[in-house]
Amino acid sequence: MANISQDAVLSAAWMLMNRARVAGSATDRSDTSDRLPNDTHGGQADTPESVRKLITAYLHADPHLFHFPRLVTPAIADFEGDAHMATTVELQTVNSVPAPAMTAGTAPATTPQELLLQTGLAYIASACLNTAVKLRIPDLIGPEAKDVDKLALESGTDPAYLYRILRVLEVSHIVTRTAPRSYKLTDAGRLLRRGVPGSMADCIEWIADPLHLTLYSELKGSIETGKTTFENVYGEPFFDWLSKPENEKEAAVFNNAMTSISQVCIPAFLEAYDFSGFGKIVDVGGGHGALLRSILHANPAAEGVVAEMAAVVPETRRAIAEDRLASRCEATECNFFEAVPAGGDCYVMKHIVHDWADSAALQLLRNIRSVIHPDGKLVLAEAVLDDSADPHPGKLLDIEMMAFVGGKERTRSEFQQLLHSAGFTLERIIPTKSPLCLLEARPV
Repeated sequence: MANISQDAVLSAAWMLMNRARVAGSATDRSDTSDRLPNDTHGGQADTPESVRKLITAYLHADPHLFHFPRLVTPAIADFEGDAHMATTVELQTVNSVPAPAMTAGTAPATTPQELLLQTGLAYIASACLNTAVKLRIPDLIGPEAKDVDKLALESGTDPAYLYRILRVLEVSHIVTRTAPRSYKLTDAGRLLRRGVPGSMADCIEWIADPLHLTLYSELKGSIETGKTTFENVYGEPFFDWLSKPENEKEAAVFNNAMTSISQVCIPAFLEAYDFSGFGKIVDVGGGHGALLRSILHANPAAEGVVAEMAAVVPETRRAIAEDRLASRCEATECNFFEAVPAGGDCYVMKHIVHDWADSAALQLLRNIRSVIHPDGKLVLAEAVLDDSADPHPGKLLDIEMMAFVGGKERTRSEFQQLLHSAGFTLERIIPTKSPLCLLEARPV
């Protein structure tokens, strides 16, 4: 159930904050033929009710209105024991099941007007989620139910206001009420506790951060000018702004979030892909090295290099040392638009290519192509869009890229074209039990 809950929290934050960008196509549907995804058991309604509740909670809307993407099916398949899903290499729509009946606690949109109001007010739910994480409310609730007055006392908050925040999170299925003023964490809510396996608290603190709300309030200017929202508002590129000493706190929130996402994805990557045949693995833009360190622990014969911005390298070196990997892993300063460390037979990048428009991404990939071993592999961890009308968190993250860095999410054909232009051939796309796929390419 852990993978389902991780997808639930991540998708809830993105969808609550940005749902206006995908809801329009659903407002006029009146039939009941739309389906939720299922595993490959012949289209029978065997998805667990708990999963249905989490999926319904994403949207706060009648599930008849929406198709759900291929993204969630590996998690559902894992829950049902459908082992062959991890080896599927084609992205496609899977068999579906009838939409579930509404349950107590959900708030379906029964009219177009209500759907518009829910969509327009969705940023409030995102702000409530961020507020709860920053106040460490999930940590204070703990494993059992807790009374609002006691929570308010422990968190130094106003009990009446805190209750109203929790009431919104209840609708989102982050908490559930056990008494009139007592709340308990759901499976998704438990992942907002810090220090627990699979914690997504740092991730949610970032993607529901007030900085996002500031940018999205200025999104119209980007649509009119074709320029990145962040640069329009702050006058410089996001990563330049982030590297300045005065923005150190925001940089810490961002870097912790990237590490958090890695910790969610890493087990899925290691399960889906065999790194044992590589001698030297270079993680380009690898942050604190969480992905590479996990790969090296699983493959003791391999060596590794984390290539990162100068401001990040000291913390990465500290993490490598604490993980007792200094003898076969190093962190080096790198501007990957100029050059990347040479000598690797495997180059990995997690959520890096999507940060950049095609011209910049092409330069980065060409730099890797110039130094990769002739028989080496390039492994990208990215969302892969299917270019259908179905909702997909990657489509929301695509707006995030447009707002922050001018990058984009891509379809399979877009990745093929980009990699071909850089001197690579896309060999396969491997779905994982995470929001991301692995794209394997070889130099040509």
